[in-house]
Amino acid sequence: MGKTFDLVIPTMDVNDTGVTITEIQKKNLEYIEEGEILYCVETSKATEDYRAEMSGYVVLYVDSFDEVKVGESAGMIFEDRQEAVSKLAEVEAARENARKIASVNASKKAIAYAGQIGFDITLIKKDGMIKTEDIDNYIKSHK
Repeated sequence: MGKTFDLVIPTMDVNDTGVTITEIQKKNLEYIEEGEILYCVETSKATEDYRAEMSGYVVLYVDSFDEVKVGESAGMIFEDRQEAVSKLAEVEAARENARKIASVNASKKAIAYAGQIGFDITLIKKDGMIKTEDIDNYIKSHK
């Protein structure tokens, strides 16, 4: 396994809990050299270029103008290209799943429950809000 670097958003100002990512310079799976500017980070009071702390292949979890909380990851840099490709596939699958879930009228508890048991909540077609018992009923009726 090759080296990786997690692009964790640092604290820039004690009053800011998040930043906005702007001016992304590299696309996913593009190679970046250590010291090159990857993106710009904006807070309510400052703008700062974020430079890569290692060379490698970029996988971003964010798009331009996304807000990211301090301490959360905006992506990773991978020494090994194949590991970057695998991570990008994982990130894209998670984004697609989030889009699907956003299109479903379900309670937060039902969404969490579906995720916990590995159930595709979009299979349930129902007027009104989907609840945890709807998931159990669907599973029982489709055994």
